[in-house]
Amino acid sequence: MKSKLLSNSFIFVIGDIINKGIPFLMLPILTRYLTPEDYGIVSIFTVIIAVLSVFTGLNVHGAININFFKMDKRELKNYIGNVYIILAISSLIVLIILSIFSNIIINNIELSINWVYMALLVSFFQFTTNINLLLWVAEQKSKQYIIYQIMQTILITTLSLIFIIKFNMKWEGQILATTIGILTFSMISFIFIIKRGYFYFKLNFNYIKDALYFGIPLIPHTLSGWIKTGSDRILLVSMVGASATGIYSVGYQIGYVIGVVVLALNKVWTPYLFKILSDNPSLKDKERIVKFTYIYFIFIILFAILFSYIAQNMVYYFLDEKFIESIQYIKYFALAFAFQGMYFMVTNYIFYVKKTYILSYITFSTAVIHVILLYVLININGTIGAAQATLISFVITFFATWYLSNKVYSMPWNNNLTKRNNKL
Repeated sequence: MKSKLLSNSFIFVIGDIINKGIPFLMLPILTRYLTPEDYGIVSIFTVIIAVLSVFTGLNVHGAININFFKMDKRELKNYIGNVYIILAISSLIVLIILSIFSNIIINNIELSINWVYMALLVSFFQFTTNINLLLWVAEQKSKQYIIYQIMQTILITTLSLIFIIKFNMKWEGQILATTIGILTFSMISFIFIIKRGYFYFKLNFNYIKDALYFGIPLIPHTLSGWIKTGSDRILLVSMVGASATGIYSVGYQIGYVIGVVVLALNKVWTPYLFKILSDNPSLKDKERIVKFTYIYFIFIILFAILFSYIAQNMVYYFLDEKFIESIQYIKYFALAFAFQGMYFMVTNYIFYVKKTYILSYITFSTAVIHVILLYVLININGTIGAAQATLISFVITFFATWYLSNKVYSMPWNNNLTKRNNKL
């Protein structure tokens, strides 16, 4: 079992890296056919999908993952059927709200309301893919999970190239490719769910209540995460325009390479940390964990600095000259995601003791700080201020989480430092 878990963990990690690496490798091509303004509009569309996804379905698909091991298959497939009721009703409510506030929305972003409706359609269909992927993770079907994701990314990338290069569709081509790819694979997901016997509908208010009880409390936490990774683009496009936002987004995408690395490392580390903690570790065991964590902190910071240096020099050969200005943002995002990796290392203790409400306090308060920093620093420093605000808020989040995680699960963070100072 340990061998299977280990191999599956690495398959998931390698697959995620490949999947997220494909769009990155397309930058040299896309930056030659898209203008900075095009990139800015595409970035806004992606951000809108992310925020709408918080409210379409209300995070209830996560409850399926919890109940996979608690229910038999007959109960689970009916549970999934009732989850779709929540998706339909919540999506309809979001559609009504978008229609009411359409004038306000289009005055603050450079997209017509029809494209916003398309983003809602994407978030609606993406819900089915999320369920299918969750089921594959629970079943430890790592190969199916990875092949599915990579094939979806390849389809979207291929369509993007066809629409943009052959038909000269610019940002519209990128958005249409994303929409077609997600809708196509959502239908494939639904077929997989039905064929594996995971869908049956019979109205059950207890299941609906259970799913809402799980999902609704997560909305502030999920929304806070979106604020930290998406509100910068919304503010930038309304304050400085789509062109500057596009250049900023390319710098963000390059810096996010560090984000992909830390997410992958956390996926491998977390199960083994939880295993060690569940075995009532001795003080010496805890000191080893702390020592490893400090080494990781140093490694990821140095790696981010090295990556920033290499990336800033490679941009001249990697991107079209229209996007050369993105160089100035890379170091901020690389370091920001390094601190996110450090955050992952300390937040796991909060997850282990199941006091996740603490994370909601942290993420919500730091999200508020993030928005304030964005507004202030954009006004003072322009677009670079948004990157600076991101780095500062990620640093604050890390230290706040580190402090509170030690309150709920004490670790000898000072012991290793004290021993080292005594040796010196």
